[in-house]
Amino acid sequence: MNKEIEQLYEELSINEKERLRAHFSKSPKMQLYLEALDQLGFVSTTKAIQILYETEPERTDERILINRFYKLRRVLYLHLLQNLKKYSKGLTAEETELNFLRLLSLKNEHAYLLDKALVLEKKCWEDNTFELLPDLIHLIILALHAHQSHNVAMIRTYVEKLDTANELLYTLNQFKNYVNIFRVEFIDGIHDDGIMEQYHQILKKMRRKANSLKAYPRFKLLYHYTGFSIGSLLQKIVHDKSNILVRHLNQLDKLLKECLTIPILTYCSNHRIHDTISLEIKKAVYWYNKQEPKKSYQAIEKYEAFRTAYPTLYLSETGSTFYNIILCCLGAKEYQAVLAYAQRLKNFQLTNAAVKEETPYYIFEILAYTGLYPSVKHEDPARLIQAGRAFLKNADEWSTWIYEAIGSFALLYGCLEESKALLEYPLLKAEYEQLETKIFALDLLYLVMDGDQKRIRTFIQQIKKERQNTTRRDISLHLRDLEKLALNCLK
Repeated sequence: MNKEIEQLYEELSINEKERLRAHFSKSPKMQLYLEALDQLGFVSTTKAIQILYETEPERTDERILINRFYKLRRVLYLHLLQNLKKYSKGLTAEETELNFLRLLSLKNEHAYLLDKALVLEKKCWEDNTFELLPDLIHLIILALHAHQSHNVAMIRTYVEKLDTANELLYTLNQFKNYVNIFRVEFIDGIHDDGIMEQYHQILKKMRRKANSLKAYPRFKLLYHYTGFSIGSLLQKIVHDKSNILVRHLNQLDKLLKECLTIPILTYCSNHRIHDTISLEIKKAVYWYNKQEPKKSYQAIEKYEAFRTAYPTLYLSETGSTFYNIILCCLGAKEYQAVLAYAQRLKNFQLTNAAVKEETPYYIFEILAYTGLYPSVKHEDPARLIQAGRAFLKNADEWSTWIYEAIGSFALLYGCLEESKALLEYPLLKAEYEQLETKIFALDLLYLVMDGDQKRIRTFIQQIKKERQNTTRRDISLHLRDLEKLALNCLK
């Protein structure tokens, strides 16, 4: 590390060196160390101990002095990395090292670069971090040309390695893009049967390629991760071929234990923690689609436990993350949790200017307060209803469910004309006609407007009977919520 300190310190301007001295003004030992760097450039451990600890009693063990210097040197090393913007929470240790190797290459420190690069290369191959290998191997080839140009055999070897690294990175990016394809398809229409065929075709390609690259377990990890995480979102896959998803999950869990340092989808700092946290959301959605709401919510609780365990960790969140979590909380009837996540979604949407483009947070507040009624009531339901209707003015055709959500909320709070305008929305009524069940909130509204309590009770019995006979997840949830709504309309 003494050589690294020399190189990093040498990069500082005069003003930066003055600021560095001021920063460590209360550390006499650090001041001595900086003076030595100014005068000598390279300061070995032996020389540093002579300079820094010459006033120490002779009886002080040399090992103690060496440990003291190492701690001091480490403090300076990290500070210099931060100063040069080479050290960040967003970078892994390997990325930081690669940045330093680039600096060494520019400074013509080829011998030193080569020693350190070969160590980093070994780790990158072991960890399947193909994102770094092409640049790293290119630096090694440059260093070999400059430092060991006579070593033609080694240069040829690394030229071939660079070809391999480029091919592996291409395949990795191809696997990642398969996941992107599915994300687009989900936006376009998750119920389209075409996505089922696409799922099987892409998984087949990934399996074939992963089997041909058995030496690199990351592709197997990605294959099983994609198989489970995408399949868990597709109700038809969950219902008809759930055993396949279980095999994907079991193989994924096994590989994660065997390949502790290998990333899956994204290579970033603390990638394994990111993968574990993300996987809990996938498990929650899987159990939701399996009609196991308790297990689904338990996965959400594990997700939160991981987040709590790593409070300073940057976590990537999207609107879809919140939507999936809220869906699972609604399925488990955890309405207070829905309110909490709606607030977090609000912060996310306002920060990302997404509140006008995506389903806004207050729609989920409406669902939460509908579920909590009558134990918890919203203090200003009219405001929520108006906010929802304002959003619907520019909403797309996929937002028909929001008409029913706001209409049911309005019905609950006695805003019957508002409810009628929403529940009689033509596209919503057309969607009703295509469903297996013929019992809807609009029917309940008409009974409430007539004030017929007896028929409302009969309506509730009709719902219960149909719930017993349905096997479809979406219909069962629809009837469950409608039954609760009807019970709250009884006087």
